[in-house]
Amino acid sequence: MVWAKLKKDAEGRVAAALPLVDHCLDVGAAMAAVLPAWTPALTAAAGRSLTDQDIARLVALAALHDLGKANRGFQARIDPKADQRIGHTKPVAALLLQSKLRRHPAAVAIDSIRIDWGAEQHFAAVMAHHGKPLAVFRDDPKFDDWTGYTKHWMPGPDGDPAADVLLLIDAVRARWPLAWGAGERLPSAPRFVALFAGLATLADWLGSDTQRFPVDGPQGAERVTVRAEAALAAAEARGFRPLDTPPGDFVAAFGYAPFDFQQAAAGDLGPVALIEAETGSGKTEAALWRWLELRRQGLVDGLFFALPTRSAAVQLQARVDAMLRRVWGPDGPRAVLAVPGYLKAGDASGQALPGYAVRWDDGAKGEERWAAERANRFLAARVAVGTIDQALLGALPVKHALFRSSVLARSLLVVDEVHASDAYMTGLLDRLLDQHGAAGGQALLLSATLGAAARAKLLRQPCPSPEAAEAVPYPALSGRGVPPRAACGATGRDKCVSIQMAPILDDAQAIAMRAVEAARAGAAVLVVRNSVAGAVAVAQAVAAMDQALAFAVADVPTVHHGRFAAQDRRKLDDAVTAAFGKERTGGGRVLVGTQTLEQSLDIDADLLMTDLAPIDVLLQRIGRLHRHSARARGGFVEARAIVLRPADRDLTPLLKGRALHGLGGGKRVAPYPDLLPVEATLALLEAMPSIVIPRDNRLLVERALHPVVLDALAERLGTAWRNHRSERSGGAAVDAQAAGQVALDLRQRFTELPPFDGGEAVATRLGARDLLVDLPEPLDGAFGGTIDRIAIPAWMAQGASGAEVERIDGRQFALGTHRFRYDQWGLDRA
Repeated sequence: MVWAKLKKDAEGRVAAALPLVDHCLDVGAAMAAVLPAWTPALTAAAGRSLTDQDIARLVALAALHDLGKANRGFQARIDPKADQRIGHTKPVAALLLQSKLRRHPAAVAIDSIRIDWGAEQHFAAVMAHHGKPLAVFRDDPKFDDWTGYTKHWMPGPDGDPAADVLLLIDAVRARWPLAWGAGERLPSAPRFVALFAGLATLADWLGSDTQRFPVDGPQGAERVTVRAEAALAAAEARGFRPLDTPPGDFVAAFGYAPFDFQQAAAGDLGPVALIEAETGSGKTEAALWRWLELRRQGLVDGLFFALPTRSAAVQLQARVDAMLRRVWGPDGPRAVLAVPGYLKAGDASGQALPGYAVRWDDGAKGEERWAAERANRFLAARVAVGTIDQALLGALPVKHALFRSSVLARSLLVVDEVHASDAYMTGLLDRLLDQHGAAGGQALLLSATLGAAARAKLLRQPCPSPEAAEAVPYPALSGRGVPPRAACGATGRDKCVSIQMAPILDDAQAIAMRAVEAARAGAAVLVVRNSVAGAVAVAQAVAAMDQALAFAVADVPTVHHGRFAAQDRRKLDDAVTAAFGKERTGGGRVLVGTQTLEQSLDIDADLLMTDLAPIDVLLQRIGRLHRHSARARGGFVEARAIVLRPADRDLTPLLKGRALHGLGGGKRVAPYPDLLPVEATLALLEAMPSIVIPRDNRLLVERALHPVVLDALAERLGTAWRNHRSERSGGAAVDAQAAGQVALDLRQRFTELPPFDGGEAVATRLGARDLLVDLPEPLDGAFGGTIDRIAIPAWMAQGASGAEVERIDGRQFALGTHRFRYDQWGLDRA
């Protein structure tokens, strides 16, 4: 028997083996079960309707994905003493390319499929079902890449492995005979082929589920009925079968009457739509309502809500899940939290176990949580809320990128808090939107602070002049091919904010003193810093001055930033919501944190203290000030933001010197190395000690960020600033160009795609390759309990990947030569 899957006992001995033919037919059945969910995307990518024969051929190709397992080297792996390195995808190239083997009836049959069906590219795609295109199936394969596998196919005294491939092809042909009939060739559009490649991976994963498709039988004819039922059940349980959207209005979904713009957001805004409105205006509900209405129209199925930070994703996941319960009831889809290090689906939380197993706290083993259990599956969830990097990984040459982009194709992609601060990220997002649209995907961008240049790039529009940009309505709805129009009703009120400059950016004690004084007067004070070190310094100073006023979790004074273990981040976020959310009680308090506090957390501060930053960032932070209008605020009834600037008003020394709390320094590791937008913001706010939100949003953004304005400012400030502008513009151009160069171009033929072996550095820069460390012994948690897993930022763990982890004591551990400390202030180098 030629086997495909083994079941071993506790001693590692083979207890059962699943025949290759049975496994391949299982995967073909899985492909047939999931294809309907992606047929609209495949149709859009193909540029024509798919015929029944097209579908049959795609299913048959998926079924043939493991034909290489017939090779002698792979079959020998049933013996644990044999070479376990012989795989089953690369060896197929030897069968097709070696001069003698290519005349074998099996190779001839495969070539007939590739030629007659027009499936050369599709065959290469299905051979990439482990997540990467294979060099041996490129247009110009290297001889050394495949020649070593020839011996594993040659007929010998022990049999003819290629003859077993022919038997497999016959079995697949008998099951899906329509695929072999005369007819039009398969669609050859590269986006169609790339989409099929990702779905082949999905089908393989489903068809390899040994709970649904047991290794120990039944086999052969007895497996036919089991297979058909198992494939449909597996697809249904994981959310890959059709699901109707119940009728209902906005009130039923969200519990309150909509603003006009929220209803209008569901209208025709093109395949890439944009909602611009101030923080707290209801953009999230507008996005969810658009998704529900697009579902009712049959234009989308799933939803991926992408946010800039983990904290924002954690908070929003609960809100989205509550909406799902209102619309579908308790038995409907649940929202998956797509954040590495977290295991959450609906309101259930999981714990990672050895062997990739997961224990869910409600005791369930629901397959609907399949997508939540592994980061590379997140985008396969029907509804997921996560960080933007999870979507962008579908546009980068990293393993399983094609799976990510393929399963995303059925979903409305919502990208929250879009802004133009990072040309590299904007470039990647632009590529992702293009490839998503090429598969018929729908996208929605949300922003409070998007400048004209970024809007023009993302929506494929010419960039207007500064004057014209200021005249664009705000709040507004727009899209590709749809000019901006006023978003009536997006604002319930204008908020007048008093701006005060304080030259104490580098004085943690002075910052803490101001915050404590305001808290003693009854204010809920929010302090947002540009760096973790700056935030920790102020938080520690506040705790030392008046611990009763310091933000705390379980009576432990602390700070909010991204370097906490997942279970402690949950405690942090819950404590932030309790202390600064809509339902908070009165009384003074001080919360200090970083950019993690800017976005999506429900924070309502009486007084804001913030490091100087570009205006789009400051507007995000100001959105946390007086967020809920009905609250009594005592002596802080006037919304006031204290902007912390350097003691020296002249920012010129920061152009070349060391960065100061995230400003300048000329290095990309600083959050805001481009000082021209910072200088423009500072000058603008000095001239406008009072601003009105949202009335002034457009004016503020364009006068501090428009490229023409920045060019003119650099000229006025002199040579050093002109040089800085040139360097930063060049750097931004280089970043944008770098994004274009590293991002996948799915307009290329599949056999022209680059190898997916250089993506780690790309993903690290994206922030998606934090090192997730499993501790050999638990550390003390920041707020009680213990932690056994923590993410280390890639820049802190350089050179430590794969190093041994050693626990030093309850607070410290070593990773290779790196030592780290974890306590109430988060993770830091020891």
